[in-house]
Amino acid sequence: MKYSTFRILLCILLLVISSLVSSHVAEVSANDQTATINVPTLNSRQGPGLSYDVIRQVKQGEQFSIIEKKNDWVKVQLSTNRSGWLASWLIKENTNEVTSEPKSGNVTITVDGLRIRTGPGTSFQVIGFLDKGQKAKYIDKNENWTKIFINNKEGWISSNYLSFEVMESDNNSEQKPSPPQETATGKISATILNVRSEPSLEGPIVGKLKSGDSITIVNEREDWLEITFNDSKAWISRDFVDIDKKNEPNKNEKTDIPNTEDENNTPEDETTTPISAKVTASILNVRDKGSLASSIISKVAQGDVVLILQESNQWYEIELPNKSRGWVAGWYLEKIQDIAVPPTQNDNSNKSSMVRILQNGSNVRSGPSTSTDVVMRVNEGESFEILTVEGDWFKIKLPSNKEGYIAGWIVETSGNTPNIEKPGVNQYLKYKTIVIDPGHGGRDSGTIGVRGTLEKEMTLRTSKLLFDKLNASGANVILTRNSDVYVSLRSRVSLANYRNADAFISIHYDSVNDRSVNGITSYFYKTNLDAPLASAIQKEMIKYTNLKDRGPRSGNYHVIRENKRPAALLELGFLSNSSEELTIGSSNYQENVSNGIFYGLAQYFKAK
Repeated sequence: MKYSTFRILLCILLLVISSLVSSHVAEVSANDQTATINVPTLNSRQGPGLSYDVIRQVKQGEQFSIIEKKNDWVKVQLSTNRSGWLASWLIKENTNEVTSEPKSGNVTITVDGLRIRTGPGTSFQVIGFLDKGQKAKYIDKNENWTKIFINNKEGWISSNYLSFEVMESDNNSEQKPSPPQETATGKISATILNVRSEPSLEGPIVGKLKSGDSITIVNEREDWLEITFNDSKAWISRDFVDIDKKNEPNKNEKTDIPNTEDENNTPEDETTTPISAKVTASILNVRDKGSLASSIISKVAQGDVVLILQESNQWYEIELPNKSRGWVAGWYLEKIQDIAVPPTQNDNSNKSSMVRILQNGSNVRSGPSTSTDVVMRVNEGESFEILTVEGDWFKIKLPSNKEGYIAGWIVETSGNTPNIEKPGVNQYLKYKTIVIDPGHGGRDSGTIGVRGTLEKEMTLRTSKLLFDKLNASGANVILTRNSDVYVSLRSRVSLANYRNADAFISIHYDSVNDRSVNGITSYFYKTNLDAPLASAIQKEMIKYTNLKDRGPRSGNYHVIRENKRPAALLELGFLSNSSEELTIGSSNYQENVSNGIFYGLAQYFKAK
């Protein structure tokens, strides 16, 4: 009898505990993220991978609390006593909290030793490290990487190792002055041209212009022109405007950048000291004269440091890295008073400059080459005085008055000496004009995968990752669409021709009736012009994805057939193959295939 009473009491106690646990789970579910199933049926598994056993099937529309995330999988609470893993690309994540992807704010680092890179990928140069708890200003993000600003420089870090802090307002942020209203005139060359309220293909259309209409240009932003339209300001694409070549700077109004010394003690004919400046626009046109109507002779990218030689009507003549000269709009430059002309081997002005070591075990060598002997190894955080700069190497002062050389791309500098970036593949991509064409869009969904994947969404996803990599390398990158909108095939081709693109890449995913077919294919139309581009990209994509190589092939597709520029159409896998559809949807694949296209383009330009 006593034993039976004990069992009853024990059962009651267990029920109470179970109730408390259930209440706690419900509370967690209310505050944390939930997963909504996006496909008709989805397997929940014992672990985060397709190799784990199936626990049960869940149905479209069902919602579960997310417990944990690992790579491309999420662990959810299926019931009070059971959890399981779901493929993240087949669910929709919801949250009741403030969005974790702010338009502005800070990010906090969650691990020690997080690398800062010059671009969104492990192939880009390491320019610094962050430790757990450090904060940086948020700029932008893509699927796998976040762009930040810290210590007066921009960089990219892996999104897996940070948390976001949303800023409700930024009333103290400094407002940049509006650019000066210099004007130029031109005529519309397109049959009908949309006039938009913003410099973007997604900007609302506020009117139209027709061929031959005259316009007044008051400003430019990369490849858009701000014009006077119906007594207000609006934007049109530069590609469809013939600008009058007459507004040139008045040579008598030219003013040299003042010398920092006392003017009374400076002879009239003495050469003045140039001032360094950083480019603030994503891509800034360099022109042969200081006017919007003058010809474009080159481009510089955001973050590039140039030397200002003279000023005229708020236009600056600058010296480019290759020592050539050109003019840029002064409102896209930020003067840097404390950066001097890059030192040469015989320049002694950099003695106060220092290098800081970025990685443990970095080699210091006897000469400026990796083939010379290692004289000592140094660790992260150590600093050394710079004696001279020889090519891409710094000659530094070591303990006991010894000297040695360290590679400029594995350290960061302070003082008057700029950082050195390892050329790598960026040297082949910089200043190249590349048009990326995400296939389909809007009412044209493209093919639909076995599991419901829309081709139009996948092509845009891949294209945006590729855009960020190319943009970080200094290329002039244009997307034919950057949202879910319909763009005609003719417009896609026209954009490449008007931009005089160095390469046109159309992104697609494949589908056939035979669900066993798989692999990657690259298509070309013109053997001499297109085939080398398609072949170079195909080779690198296979290397990075390990998918079946279906090879470069001849294809009769409008966007490559009608294109006057080097063009390739890429089919990046089969959505009609259920296994390959799962692979394609993963973040890992998207990162790898965009890397493959990126390196393929670099190899193509290198061989030219």
